[in-house]
Amino acid sequence: MAHGGHVHREPRISWLLILPLFALILVAPPALGSYSAVRTGTAIQQPYGLLKLPDSNPLTIGLVDYASRAVYDHGRSLGTRQLKVTGFVALDKSGSPFLVRMALNCCAADAQPVKIALTGKVPPVLQPDTWLEITGTYSPKQTKDPINNRPIPYFQVTQAKPVPTPKDPYDESWNQ
Repeated sequence: MAHGGHVHREPRISWLLILPLFALILVAPPALGSYSAVRTGTAIQQPYGLLKLPDSNPLTIGLVDYASRAVYDHGRSLGTRQLKVTGFVALDKSGSPFLVRMALNCCAADAQPVKIALTGKVPPVLQPDTWLEITGTYSPKQTKDPINNRPIPYFQVTQAKPVPTPKDPYDESWNQ
């Protein structure tokens, strides 16, 4: 017994209160999708420098890397070879399809969309948030994002196939 007849008890932290906190720390938030991509301007950035690409043909290239090479290098480093790019589908207000990856500067909270417009053999029916692997070539054509007036490069599609959502759906090339 403590002073004055009161029983002194150590404060207990209820696990029921802590578990949701651990869940927030340990579980990554879902990747932002087409809803936010079509409401946010493309976040394409001019690269500091471009690394030499491997000689493989077809070349698997990140969407953000393709976009920056298409816009700021005018496709010189891409040439005419076959390219494979993966991203999720977003449709603008007119129904025009884009392939998008959410690029990270730091963490999911600051993810921003980088968009490429699709031309060529684009599937006639595309569902937003469907992940596609597209094969094709660099296109010199560009458009402007109506939200922030930044350039959006085109990609000349020769083949498109649905793929599962990647284990890491974000593009983290800005962090490298």
